[in-house]
Amino acid sequence: MRARPGRAGPKRGPPRPMPKAERDETDMQPGLARAWREAAIAIAIGTCALLLAFREPALAAARVWASSATFNHCFLVVPISAWMLFERREVFATIRPRPSPLLPALAALAGGGAWLAADAAAIYEAQQFALVGLLQCLFLAVLGPRAWRALLAPSLYLFFLVPTGEQLVPPLQDVTTRFIVAGLDALAIPNHVDGVFISTPRGDFHVAEACAGLRFLVASLAYGVLFAVLVLRGTGRRLAFVALCAAVPVLANGLRALGIVLVAYWTNHAYAAGVDHLVYGWGFFVVVTMLLTRLGFAMREAPDGPAAPAAARPATMDRAAPRCPAALASCLVVALACAGPLLSAMLEARAREAAGAWDGLHVSTTSPRWIEAGPVEDWRPAFPTASARRAARFEDGSGRAVDVHLASYARPRKGAEPAGFGNEPHDRGWRRLADGRALVEVDGHALQVRMLRIAAGNARRVVLAWYWVDGGHAGPALAAKLGQLRGRLLTGREAAAAILLSVAQDDDDAALATLRDFLSDGARFAPASPAGRS
Repeated sequence: MRARPGRAGPKRGPPRPMPKAERDETDMQPGLARAWREAAIAIAIGTCALLLAFREPALAAARVWASSATFNHCFLVVPISAWMLFERREVFATIRPRPSPLLPALAALAGGGAWLAADAAAIYEAQQFALVGLLQCLFLAVLGPRAWRALLAPSLYLFFLVPTGEQLVPPLQDVTTRFIVAGLDALAIPNHVDGVFISTPRGDFHVAEACAGLRFLVASLAYGVLFAVLVLRGTGRRLAFVALCAAVPVLANGLRALGIVLVAYWTNHAYAAGVDHLVYGWGFFVVVTMLLTRLGFAMREAPDGPAAPAAARPATMDRAAPRCPAALASCLVVALACAGPLLSAMLEARAREAAGAWDGLHVSTTSPRWIEAGPVEDWRPAFPTASARRAARFEDGSGRAVDVHLASYARPRKGAEPAGFGNEPHDRGWRRLADGRALVEVDGHALQVRMLRIAAGNARRVVLAWYWVDGGHAGPALAAKLGQLRGRLLTGREAAAAILLSVAQDDDDAALATLRDFLSDGARFAPASPAGRS
């Protein structure tokens, strides 16, 4: 029987040989998987070693995550970073880790020096940023430049582990207060502003620290960066969206606070307090987050096909064996990074030996007009970790009185130093009204110092605050930190103190004039003996 055209079965020949590129890639997969396993083990061991060597700032960060609602979201940073790695899993099949430890190790040495400087100045945030930077050096050394660039987003996202931003609370309070006042003025509602206190005919309002909006600002930035990395393309679009995530929460918090004041004003304080306050606040911020998300999707460009992972190319192009084992690269980075903690331990031993010579800072006056009149009774700054405290009142015989408080630290260290977090120019009975700067003369030299207005009920005070570090005076907290750094690393004069002067007066100009007269008319601040300067 004759076969019909088109019905004949295909001729079976020998199997088609696999193309050379496919054979090479197939043969290489076991080696590629082994290279990534070695890199993962080296990174895991190196990370544990760094966390152990720098455990104090790492544990301090974890304590802040657990104790502060502003930074509770930090517990999600590592899982989010791991998920971002999973989203880039094709990198593990296309790029071979090529350990390259030389430049990352040198960067780790510099990072250890930065950590040492932050440790000497007792700046936990800087220490924590330095630690995350050292982790980046470890990743770069073990993975090599190409693999690290391909995984750059999940790697850099770890910087959100650092709980930072508390220093923004006072300016955010002021911004929120001005926003509320502008809204009340626009609605023709009578109001009077005294610092962060607002009075209306229906009641008084205090823009507290919790109303500053830092919590939502920090969380919004972390969300904005994640959204920009996962959804948007192009550096310009990503930066624009992150900028929106920084600006919109500040404006939204002002609207939220204004809404609370208006609801309380119109309902005679029947609402916008307690649970109503919280529900309204959280509901408002959920709406703002949804708005930001909608804006982000509107900024997204139309997809033109699946995007290839950054820096990805066929694994067959990278068949050369690594020039350095991953374990050796990890050990080199960790060893050089640990130079900072080792030197810090040596400096700490020296500081313990010199601390016994410090008797604290003393105040005196060479003018016969100002006479020490007794202790200060109604004002006490909060410096709980000071090694020595002195308080005195000076009067000039004309009814003017200046209250002085000195908080001395024989051996400043993290958690116990004059410019440390938690030290306040007043105790819990007082509240901050306003914060600014004033130029005064101290020990014959002009000095820019902090000037505050505080209140307790109807009582008002003006406070001047500055520091004594490295044998001299320093005005801003940053200058005090630099002096503390210089004293610990260079001069050996580590003893320090906080100096606070106050006048119980409501008139800012009159109070400042009294304080300036006291300082320029013979007031002196010095250790009890030359030994105290060491």
